[in-house]
Amino acid sequence: MNTGVTSLAKLTEMAEVYPFAGYEPLFSVIALVFFVAFIAKQISMDKVLHEEQIDHTAEAMATPAE
Repeated sequence: MNTGVTSLAKLTEMAEVYPFAGYEPLFSVIALVFFVAFIAKQISMDKVLHEEQIDHTAEAMATPAE
């Protein structure tokens, strides 16, 4: 693969060499929002699962007073 760069003398004049250059902050914010939403959804799903397990466990196990 040839980039066409033969000298680094004009390095400051070179443009970006990858697509979407300059969008890094936007992509970071999108990733952060996705991460927070994912974690919040996981916590809510775990809470529902644990409450369901607790409800079923109380019905299946006899209490010592019985």
